[in-house]
Amino acid sequence: MRRGGESGQVAVETAIVLPLFVFMLLGILQLGLMHQARLLTKYAAYKAVRAGSIHNADIPTMEKAALAVLLPMVSTAASGGAEIIKPITSASDFKSKFEGGDIGKNQMGDASGLKFAEVTICNPLKGDLGSGSHDNKEMDFDDPRVASGEGGWADSLRTKLSVQVTFNYRLPIPFADVVIYNIARGRDLPYVLRLGKDSDRNEFMVKKMSKYDSAADNKLYILPIRATYIMRMHSNLYLTQKELPEENECIFPFEP
Repeated sequence: MRRGGESGQVAVETAIVLPLFVFMLLGILQLGLMHQARLLTKYAAYKAVRAGSIHNADIPTMEKAALAVLLPMVSTAASGGAEIIKPITSASDFKSKFEGGDIGKNQMGDASGLKFAEVTICNPLKGDLGSGSHDNKEMDFDDPRVASGEGGWADSLRTKLSVQVTFNYRLPIPFADVVIYNIARGRDLPYVLRLGKDSDRNEFMVKKMSKYDSAADNKLYILPIRATYIMRMHSNLYLTQKELPEENECIFPFEP
C-alpha cells in the first residue's frame, strides 16, 4: 500500500528536476544551433571578402554574399513572438527567402539599427592608400612595388582586404534564448571579471551593445557572432572609395 507522503515527495522531486531537465534539452539544442551559426559565419566571412576583392571593397555587395551563406540560419518573427526559420530545400525557396521582406533589405524591422549580416572593413584604411597610388586616383592591386612589400609588411597589407562579418543571430529556442543571452552578456558580473578595463565600460556596454539590449527589452534576444578573413585584392581600390574607414572599427576579443 502506497503512502501519501511518498506521493508528495515524488511531486516535489518532479517539480525540482523537470524544469532543469527541460532547460538542459532546450539549451543543448540552442547551443548546437549556435555552433552551426558560428561555422557558417566563418564561411560567410570568406565569401564576403572574396566578393569585396573583385568588387572594389563594396560593402553592400559583401553583405549580400555573406547573407547568402547565412540564409539557412536566419530567422524572423512569427505570430505570438516566436522565431521561425524557413527551410531552404530548392532554388525557389532560396530566392523567396533571400529577396523577401526584411531579409531582402538586410534590415531587422523589429530591431532598430541591426542588420542580419553586417560587414566591417578592418584593412586597408583610407590613410593607407596615399602612397603607391596611380595618378593619385587609385592604387593598383597588382603593383609589384606594393604587393611585394618592399616598404615592409605594413605596405604589403595595403593590397589585402580584411573584413569582419557580424551575424546578428536571433536565438530561436524559447526560454533558452533569455538565459543564454543573459549569460553571454554577463550583465550582473563586475566588468573586471570579463577581462575589460573600467575605462572601456561605457563604450563597449553602452555604445556597442545598446542595440542588442534594446531588442532584449522587447523580448527579442540577438547575439552577434563575428568572424574575420583577409584576402589579396583582385581589383583596384580607389582613393575616393567612401566605404573605406578612417580607422579600424573591427571588434576583437581582449582588445586594448
